Amino acid sequence: MFRLFMLLMIVAGLSSCTQAQRFALLQNAKMDECAMKRMSETKISGEQGYLQAHHECHQIVNVQKIMALDLVRSPESERKMRTDPLEEYALCWEFVKGLYIDEHYPDMKLPERNKRHGISDLEGQKQLEERNSKATVLPGKLGQLNDKELIEINGLMAKSSVIMQKTLCRPWHYQELESILGKEAHRRYPHGLGGNLAGGYQ
Repeated sequence: MFRLFMLLMIVAGLSSCTQAQRFALLQNAKMDECAMKRMSETKISGEQGYLQAHHECHQIVNVQKIMALDLVRSPESERKMRTDPLEEYALCWEFVKGLYIDEHYPDMKLPERNKRHGISDLEGQKQLEERNSKATVLPGKLGQLNDKELIEINGLMAKSSVIMQKTLCRPWHYQELESILGKEAHRRYPHGLGGNLAGGYQ
């Protein structure tokens, strides 16, 4: 209902607004849609949850704009010479490795890792990295991930979130890494994962 109201307001306002105002209205609508989606994905609710999701969406949109401009400016060969995504987003990759370890080694789970209080993000990150170092899992480069790992990680990331987690991985970086891994899965399986999942991994 709220989204319908927003759309009606935008349509009504577009005819009498300047170009800058129209752009701002459309951006706000996108932000609202993004925030609603984030709230449904992370199962957070209420005014505080909406504000948190809206703030994250604002950061995500800004990062995407920068990346879009960067992709336009940079030739493909230059992009390939950059740091590997898993190294570029090392703090988030450490968090993802933590998700993988939690899934496969439940006895190694860190207690109360998702509490807002008690420890700082830096302390939480250090605890996570120390715990992760005890289990030799997942490589440090994207090209070294096998198909089974890539598919499983995509699934784990889709149902997880860094919101309220004690980590230095920021939500917009987590979103970017998730997008990169999703694109890599699509590159390996351009016709979808269904057949591979049904037939098993090679």
